[in-house]
Amino acid sequence: MHADWIDFLKNQNLLVQTPTDKRAILAPLTHLAVLTVSGKDAASFLQGQTTCDINALIDSKPGLGAYCNAKGRAITSFIIIKQQASFQLILTSDLLDIVSKKLRMYVLRSDVQLIDNSNDLCITAIANVEISPQDRLYPYPQLDNSFLFIDSPEQSRLFWSKLKQQPITLLNSDAWLGLDIQAGIPWLFAQTSEEFVPQMLNLDKLNAISFEKGCYTGQEIVARTHYLGKNKRAMYPAHSVSTTDILPGCTVTDSEDNIMGTVVLAAQQDNATQLLVVLKDQATETKNLQLDNTDHDKISLNSSPK
Repeated sequence: MHADWIDFLKNQNLLVQTPTDKRAILAPLTHLAVLTVSGKDAASFLQGQTTCDINALIDSKPGLGAYCNAKGRAITSFIIIKQQASFQLILTSDLLDIVSKKLRMYVLRSDVQLIDNSNDLCITAIANVEISPQDRLYPYPQLDNSFLFIDSPEQSRLFWSKLKQQPITLLNSDAWLGLDIQAGIPWLFAQTSEEFVPQMLNLDKLNAISFEKGCYTGQEIVARTHYLGKNKRAMYPAHSVSTTDILPGCTVTDSEDNIMGTVVLAAQQDNATQLLVVLKDQATETKNLQLDNTDHDKISLNSSPK
């Protein structure tokens, strides 16, 4: 991340909890980074590597997808933005280097360039703000009246200055994750990479998997899970009264310490923590779910799978 952007954010009063109302929000998504894939063969290359249908993408309209290993486990989830012949993959900065290295192994003689933009592009999220269409501003997938702004540190600072002229609440990136949890967007980090088949993260319900486009890395397992109905886990919104940090990858157990699932995302809201958890099917009938942390904090499911 660019030093100027880091210094700028240090002087902002960023709240650490997700608001419960629909107030105007501005947040730097410092947990995310941009990997640009360009070149004459960029589209066909990504079509053979990712779960989403690259050929169906519309310029400047973000979509969701995943990149899997050969066993069909998601290495990363991502937002993807097509810009004419190039593509911006937005994923957790935790996984950018890993994903970049793995993708480079498959470039071979293709006309494909992979560019790490984590130091020169800043990602900002906006919600519940009246804003005019402009370059570098894109709809945020799955969230109504929400947008992504992706630009240089200098242009991002100017963007913030303009928006702060109106009443607006500033959140840090962890607090924005609360909105992703509400939308059921499953960001993966190092602790959860290669742990889940995409359907376990409900990515099929988010139109992040194409079952018609043909082969891609891990496609055989993903397709078999879909057509044979062998997925035995799904992602659920949940909450805990704990206000201590709950990290992705934390195990969920029952009262007898049987492993029931895994935490994908966590964000504090009021006097509780909102969660996305991947659980075994039988876990939904278990009343005594708890985290495998120091305090064995209890968790409760909010509703049906996201």
